[in-house]
Amino acid sequence: SYFITKIDHYMLRHVAADQRMWLDEGYKCVPVSVNVSRAHFIESDLAEQVRDIVDDAHVPHDLIEIELTESAFFDDKNALISTMAKLKEYGFAVSLDDFGSGYSSLNSLKELSLDVLKLDAEFFRNDDGGDRARIVVADAIGLAQKLTMHTVAEGVETKEQVDFLARHGCDMIQGYYFAKPMPKEEYVLRMGKHE
Repeated sequence: SYFITKIDHYMLRHVAADQRMWLDEGYKCVPVSVNVSRAHFIESDLAEQVRDIVDDAHVPHDLIEIELTESAFFDDKNALISTMAKLKEYGFAVSLDDFGSGYSSLNSLKELSLDVLKLDAEFFRNDDGGDRARIVVADAIGLAQKLTMHTVAEGVETKEQVDFLARHGCDMIQGYYFAKPMPKEEYVLRMGKHE
């Protein structure tokens, strides 16, 4: 677990440094989501580690989103809830990745005060337009709205999926329909600058 937490720190430092560089160059930065491993979430000072790394880069906290996976919920629920509360207190958004891929999804929503719910790409993989899948996705979006969470649909590849998600109020859409993963140099070309 020591190695994975080092990777977490490395990624967070680099994302924060890039955000600072882009801000200085006049780009309109949007929040970037940084995954934090379940091994890291059991550390009692994780929120302070995140805060200090981001502050060292002089980046506003609202430009960094901390992303956890549902599996973190199984380790130490109380530690996870406490860490999330501190992260939110420091001004970081917290998201749950791959919602719907585990068996405790609804229980997680009941216990965790999340800002963003990311709908697992499996909902949209090999989509045959089945009514059951559409009902589940639409209701998941509705549930998130009632819990005042934003929603992100992952793995979206077709215009039909985009139209369906937009119709049901999904806030953000991620997937090959818009762009494949890209090097940061290409990402910079897509960002606008403040006029």
